[in-house]
Amino acid sequence: MKSLISVPLPAGRTSLKLAAIAGVLLLLHVVSMQLYFNDDLAFTNSWRLRYWHVSMLDLDKEEGFGTWFSAAILLFTGQLLLLHAAAVRKSTDRWFPWWLVLGLGFVFLSVDEVAGMHEYLNTFLDETSDISGWTDVALGGMALVGLAFLPFLWALRRRTAVLFVIAGCIYLGGAVGVERWTGEDVDSLGYNMWTTLEEGMEMGGVIAMIYAVLDHMRAIAGGDLRLDLLRSEG
Repeated sequence: MKSLISVPLPAGRTSLKLAAIAGVLLLLHVVSMQLYFNDDLAFTNSWRLRYWHVSMLDLDKEEGFGTWFSAAILLFTGQLLLLHAAAVRKSTDRWFPWWLVLGLGFVFLSVDEVAGMHEYLNTFLDETSDISGWTDVALGGMALVGLAFLPFLWALRRRTAVLFVIAGCIYLGGAVGVERWTGEDVDSLGYNMWTTLEEGMEMGGVIAMIYAVLDHMRAIAGGDLRLDLLRSEG
C-alpha cells in the first residue's frame, strides 16, 4: 500500500481551525441579520436589501453555509467515534457498544441537521398531543441517555470523561436549552440574535467533542491521529 496523502489531526490545532470557521459563520450571521432586521440601520429600504440576499448566511436556514458546516462536523465526530469503536472492538474492550452507539448518535444528529427530523416531530406533537415541542421530549431522552452512559463515563480516564460531559452540556444547552427561549417570531431581530447563541453553543459543543475524542485517541495510541489515503500497488 502506498500513502498518497497523510493528514495529521492534532486535537488542539484541529479544534482551533474548526472554531475559527464557526466564529466566521457566527459573525456573518450577526452582521447579515442586523443589516436585514435592524430598522435603525435602514439597509432594507435604502439598499433594497431582500432576505434572499442574506439567506445563505442565516444559521437558522437549512439551505445555508452554517447548516452545512454543522452537519459536517457532526458527521466528522461520528466517524471518529466509529473509528475508535472499531479499534476497541479488536481489543475486545467491553465498552465497544457504548462507543458504537455514541458514534451512530452523532451520525444521526448530522442527518437531522439537514433533514430536519426534529422539526417534523414538532409538527407531529403540535397536531397530536398537548406537548409544546420536541424539546420537552428531548429533556426526558437526555436524562435517560445520561443515566445509561454513567457507567461508560466512569470507566473512561477522568480527563476524557470530563471533556465529554463539558461538550455535551454545551451542545445540549444550545440545542435544547436556548431553543426553548428563542420564541417563534423567526422574522425578528431578537429571534435571530438568540439563534446566534443557540447555534454557537451547538457548534462549540461539537468542536469540544472533537477535541475530546482526538485527545483520547492520542492518549490511547501514544500519538496524534493521522488520516491516510492509501493506494494499492498490486
